[in-house]
Amino acid sequence: MELEDKHPIYEQYIGRWNYYNISYLGGEDYRQSNLGLLRKYLFEEDAPGNQYGQRLEYTALDNLVKLVIDTYRSFLFRNTPVRTFGTLQDNLVVQRFLTDVDFDEQNLDDFMRSANDAAMIYGHVWIMVTKGWQEGVTTVEQENRYDIRPYAKLFTPEAVVDWKYTKETNGSDRLSYIKTQEVVDENTTRYIVWTKDEITTYEVDRDADTIRMTEVQVNEIGEIPFVILKANKGPQKGIGHSDIADVAKIQQVIFNLLSEAEQGIRISNHPTLVKTNGTSAMAGAGAVINMDEQTDPALKPYLIEPSGTNIDSIMKMVNLHIEAMLRMTHLGAIMAAKGLSVKSGIALATEFEMLNTRLADKSAKLEQAEENMWRLFWKYSGLVEPTEFNVVYHKSFDLRDQHADLSLYAQALSLNVPSETFNKALYKQIARLTVENGDAIDDIDVELDASQPLTVDNTDD
Repeated sequence: MELEDKHPIYEQYIGRWNYYNISYLGGEDYRQSNLGLLRKYLFEEDAPGNQYGQRLEYTALDNLVKLVIDTYRSFLFRNTPVRTFGTLQDNLVVQRFLTDVDFDEQNLDDFMRSANDAAMIYGHVWIMVTKGWQEGVTTVEQENRYDIRPYAKLFTPEAVVDWKYTKETNGSDRLSYIKTQEVVDENTTRYIVWTKDEITTYEVDRDADTIRMTEVQVNEIGEIPFVILKANKGPQKGIGHSDIADVAKIQQVIFNLLSEAEQGIRISNHPTLVKTNGTSAMAGAGAVINMDEQTDPALKPYLIEPSGTNIDSIMKMVNLHIEAMLRMTHLGAIMAAKGLSVKSGIALATEFEMLNTRLADKSAKLEQAEENMWRLFWKYSGLVEPTEFNVVYHKSFDLRDQHADLSLYAQALSLNVPSETFNKALYKQIARLTVENGDAIDDIDVELDASQPLTVDNTDD
């Protein structure tokens, strides 16, 4: 197997991965991308003054991809994961892994947020859990002194160029080979080949046209220490399906529509003057045009003023694409709750439930990925996994429209239902919607239970 060979799926997907990533980054990365995300007019590059560059500069990007990912993240990590370690709760190695999981001062919660973002963008992300080493360090005390311990590292799909799964005797597929690449400088690329027996590092020098093996290590745990986190199941092993594939395309369409709208507004406000070369004209309000008296009347200067009615059509198309994005991501209910769209109560409840299901699925995938990370951690650290060990991600998300709920409770109370239990239950629900302090809610519950019968007087004064 040649060192620089890449998996056929990698070659097939690398272009779309770059497109998804650029769509998330936005800004100058989006505008200056060589993917040609803004359509060029015919002969535009031949026009003087870099007309295409000016259009790029003055076209705004509505970054819907980032909006979707940020919104999902805000729900998924609104409640931090709960981790139970039993007797190892205060273990130094465990605590260091929790507080600085990647030797870049990033705690495990932040690391998993980054992993989820990358998985949503690309469809999947690889997480490596391994352990460093240092010559002469042989005892646990020495490892603690030099902070030699298990750590994690995130690999986006561009960095994992080849992989292989092997069928086990029990029918499962096991990762048996993986190759990562890292650009050291403009002329040097580092490849690391992982097998269950060895970890081999190579450096390719393109100037000297040489390949040099720089390091060989024994794989002490006998398995490939990589965990794959998929946003959605992909067509083949080692590949996931991106959450923002269709959103990125809608974002690109809107980017082009906004360019058309900007051009239309600018040309409408500044019509094009048509004149002969010998006619002297000044631009701006109150401009004066001097014509030779012998000029043929048919050649008199005139303005080309395009109709601005097409701008309304463009903006309608923009809004239609935004509505499509909200439907496919199930975020329409969130926008409706903010007053940005109008939906019926049944439609809102259905969309909230669909979003809740999707978020719960992502939460379960994150939980499974972290459990696999800890499984590798226990192997590298030499610690025995405690029987009390557990990782739990929040899987129920309160997506109700609180204003609608309060209105419903108020209507229910106005019915004067002759049930003390019914009225107290409603007041408790109102307290949970309007009071954030958990202790205060408990006190309110106690007061309501001990109070006299509650009545609601709705008679007119």
